[in-house]
Amino acid sequence: MSTIARTLRNAAATVTLTSLASTAFAQDPSTAEPASQASPLAVLQTILSNPTDLDFVKQYTTDDFTYVSLNYENPELKQVLPWAGTNKGTEALVQTFINVNRYWTVDDFQIQDSFENKDGAAIFGTFTYTSNTLGKTVTSPFAVLARGENGKLSYVQFMEDTFATVRSFRESGEYHIKANPDGSEDDV
Repeated sequence: MSTIARTLRNAAATVTLTSLASTAFAQDPSTAEPASQASPLAVLQTILSNPTDLDFVKQYTTDDFTYVSLNYENPELKQVLPWAGTNKGTEALVQTFINVNRYWTVDDFQIQDSFENKDGAAIFGTFTYTSNTLGKTVTSPFAVLARGENGKLSYVQFMEDTFATVRSFRESGEYHIKANPDGSEDDV
């Protein structure tokens, strides 16, 4: 079982908020209890308890399952993170979690908030990863949106601070950024 899976399994049972030196929270965590074992939040938590086992995850996804990782489609980001974009099939979700564990060591994964309604759920939190190639550590917020019914998910979307996570692989070079309409420029 992957580090993320173990952490999420434990977080599904008992959610705790730890203080991260670089992160300040506006309010206390607000985690929902799943409405039932077949509710979207319960199914999402179940999938995340063992996300690298394809046979296990397939039990909880529909045949037309869609997984959106980080964005809808960005060829430039896909060069760095090959799983990025909109993908059809449960295999894409499972392969993403396999790849995350290949690319990074997961130092921390905290669920801070969760919500659900009859056909959807959302989980929010932070993670800290260290790149396996350069040893650079980053902390990012994350959000997971899930849609489904009758004990199966048809859609999952995972978002994070990709600027931070991609920078964990930056060996050299700078970006020259012109974002401010007032004309200031930055080298990052």
